Amino acid sequence: MAPTTPDIPPVTGGVQIFRSCLVSTEYPGVESATKWLFDRFDVEYIVNPDQTCCTGLGYYTDLMPFPTTMTVSARNSCVAVEADHPIQSYLCSTCYAINKKSRDALEVPEYRKQANQVLAPIGREYNDEVAGRIKHMHTLEILWSRHHSIPGLIKRRLDGIKVATHPACHYCKVFPDEVVGNAENFMIPEDLLEPAGVIKTGSYNEKTTHCGAGFRQRFVNPSISMAVTREKLRALAREGVDVCVHMCPNCAIQFDRHHSIIEQGSNEEYPFVHLHTQQLVALALGADPDTVCGVKSHSQDVEPILERIGARERAAV
Repeated sequence: MAPTTPDIPPVTGGVQIFRSCLVSTEYPGVESATKWLFDRFDVEYIVNPDQTCCTGLGYYTDLMPFPTTMTVSARNSCVAVEADHPIQSYLCSTCYAINKKSRDALEVPEYRKQANQVLAPIGREYNDEVAGRIKHMHTLEILWSRHHSIPGLIKRRLDGIKVATHPACHYCKVFPDEVVGNAENFMIPEDLLEPAGVIKTGSYNEKTTHCGAGFRQRFVNPSISMAVTREKLRALAREGVDVCVHMCPNCAIQFDRHHSIIEQGSNEEYPFVHLHTQQLVALALGADPDTVCGVKSHSQDVEPILERIGARERAAV
């Protein structure tokens, strides 16, 4: 199956990796795998210690008022532009969505004035220059812009591994007109992996179904939350996939942490694992599964798939 995602202009530098609280605390290998891939794709980047949390989780759980979140976003945009790395690369789809939502709100003069009144005491201003230079991109978009580099860098073949994408709702559904490719059948993860020989699933029943987390729903309505997740797991199992690849740490938490629990409660088997797209791409390019991809942070046992692709020696029987 040939790539279905359109080419975009290559991103070669000026990138600031926007650190994610969920990635850092739950799956730090996603960040280290991203850095490792950027190095191999010749993408110049920084990690800026002045960048703060996006506060998106607080906003979407109704704990943080939007003006606060918007002002934090304005400040982080100023920080990126000041560092001359105005392309913010988001590891988390919630960070992506909330910063783009704030971007649009800051085009309203009243809201921009409100944000700048808060920023003034710290010597910053979200002005037309900042608004014109700042660029919000999901990390997968930046990797896709360099995808022509992948075939020559493959170290481990993924032949016979069937991969399905779980599209993050905060990437595909909040700004569908800005999705690279088809918002209803997002394919960047599988298209990135195609040169390594994966079997691409493409469109499948329930592909656009939510992961079930719903931010507070995981805690407030856990039975409904897990029921939605179970339906997605069932759909993926029917497709016979080996790996479901993710683009958002919240989705990965919902699936990876609860996969076995839902199997036990349903008396069903879902014989596949969950990995972030960057982790599987990095593994295909020869990255160490522990020091680069951080697989030990996963709740699922990913050792069998690592053995299958040659990323881990088979244990002697």
